[in-house]
Amino acid sequence: MHRSPSCALGLARGVAAFVLLLAAAGDPARADDAYEPAAPPAARPTYRTLRFEEDWSGLRDPSALPARDLFDPVKFLALDRDGTIWLSLGGQARARLEGWSNYEFGADPGDDTDDVYFQTRLRAHADLHLGETFRVFAEAKSALVTDVSLPGGDGPTRRDVLALQNGFLEIAPPIAGRRPLVLRGGRQELLFGAQRLVSPSDWTNARRTFDGASAELSVGEAKATAFWLYPVQVRERKTNDHRDDDRFYGVYATSRLPLDANLDLYWLGRQRDHATVNGTSGRENRQTFGARGFGPLGDTGLDLEIESAVQTGRVGDGSVLAGMATAELGWWLVDAPFSPRIHGAFDYASGDPEPGGDAGTFDPLFPYGHRWLGQLDLVGRRNIAAASGGVSLRPYTATTATLAFHQFWRASTRDALYDATGAVVRSADGGSRRVGCELDLVLGYRLDPHTLIDAGYGHFFTGDFIRETGRSRDADFAYLSIQYTM
Repeated sequence: MHRSPSCALGLARGVAAFVLLLAAAGDPARADDAYEPAAPPAARPTYRTLRFEEDWSGLRDPSALPARDLFDPVKFLALDRDGTIWLSLGGQARARLEGWSNYEFGADPGDDTDDVYFQTRLRAHADLHLGETFRVFAEAKSALVTDVSLPGGDGPTRRDVLALQNGFLEIAPPIAGRRPLVLRGGRQELLFGAQRLVSPSDWTNARRTFDGASAELSVGEAKATAFWLYPVQVRERKTNDHRDDDRFYGVYATSRLPLDANLDLYWLGRQRDHATVNGTSGRENRQTFGARGFGPLGDTGLDLEIESAVQTGRVGDGSVLAGMATAELGWWLVDAPFSPRIHGAFDYASGDPEPGGDAGTFDPLFPYGHRWLGQLDLVGRRNIAAASGGVSLRPYTATTATLAFHQFWRASTRDALYDATGAVVRSADGGSRRVGCELDLVLGYRLDPHTLIDAGYGHFFTGDFIRETGRSRDADFAYLSIQYTM
């Protein structure tokens, strides 16, 4: 794989800095992922990305639990004598300082591409259980940010003053002591698989949500979720609402297989009355069919994940044929100092072979872009081929340090470069495939089961395509975040 001198030099410097950072570390002990709260004892509930997936009914008899927590009194509030009607309260506060240098590679003359700004997000929810069958869940959100002078300003991903994030009625009739069928109607978040295609997008200050209905059916080790939803739009000066001309529906099924393997199968449909894909505009009907397999490879310490999807349908007068594929191989050396996990991955998402006419650009729908293709989010899962590798270490029990490197190319030279939101970063018909490379360093520290502190830095080394199509300064991004969950 060809690398420019700047990429090779940047990678060498990043590795050297990473080694120096760890040289002073001690206590090489195992720890869980730094992005999740510390795991309580096995019998206790855990905090989840989707807060309505938490089950605090075990606190009906707190004396049976091996440990207590400060917030136990508000996690189960009995509203009748036998506790069949009960209320659970929770929330989360997050503050994050972000800084940019040469946002979008310097952009156009006159634009301010260097900025530092501060984001805050508050979430609060109430979970009311009305017997074993009925449940009402409501969650409010406030996402604020100081003035942002970057192109696009504070935008709908950074600012949402006050909104209903989740608000639904759930019906789950008990059958033989279980609840195999769960029906939800109202506003609700979605999270499927590795979040490459469907995610609440927790990284963004204003999380994503939907209006509509969903149904979950569980049979043994398998679960299938069917849904018909409308994406909710953030409107700063009005109440957030969905548009009837954008519909999202489908089925996502997952099951555990022998030998600790797991398989996901899905069909995701989206209909938009107005869409534009690389010069083709009109009504869009796009169907996504995909599969994901993941799990450990025996007792080798290796783990493998593979996901692939194909899209068909129509946009305007053109047909849709697009696809994506990704594979990641990891090796976790559990007993080695600092418990390193080494990984290598390749990602591909198709681009359009030519502007206008039929559409070949893959649409990642509603992804968690920040998780897979670099900290700067300057590259999204459209018209891209990416090779990446890295190592995660646990120098202390509550600390995780991750160094990752990404190399990016355009899949088609006749299509644009898109960022994690789907916006066009550079539009071009022709030119080099080589976009550039990115080096990322992320540190996480879990102060206690409720408090997570993390920081990150990323540097993007521009490649030939960026230099051919406008200003091409290397970009830098850094952040410092603290999050408290209860």
